[in-house]
Amino acid sequence: MGSSRFSSELIRSSTDLVLLSLLRDNSMYGYEILMTLADRGNGDFEFKQGTLYPVLYRLEREGWIRAKWEIPPKGKKRKVYSLTAEGRKVQRVRAEEWARFTRSVNAILEECDHEEGKS
Repeated sequence: MGSSRFSSELIRSSTDLVLLSLLRDNSMYGYEILMTLADRGNGDFEFKQGTLYPVLYRLEREGWIRAKWEIPPKGKKRKVYSLTAEGRKVQRVRAEEWARFTRSVNAILEECDHEEGKS
């Protein structure tokens, strides 16, 4: 998905959580989401527009985000995405799950590194 330094499987498995987390505190339009992903991910987590929008449309169909058109004081109208109440619940559950998962994986990796150091 996009040009990333991570495997496509890893990106695919975390995309929903990443996007829901970005929208947790602020509504954003598509280009803003792309720029924020690139910035907060230190350039390692990037999507192309053709990758982002199908995911946003799917999250909207799931009922986790909503989209509405806004017209800024200067410029063209744009679609702004925000979390729904259901999306907030999903984001919270998935963030907790991700934290548990990464703790477990890190514990395994640390133990393997420790074991390797004994050899």
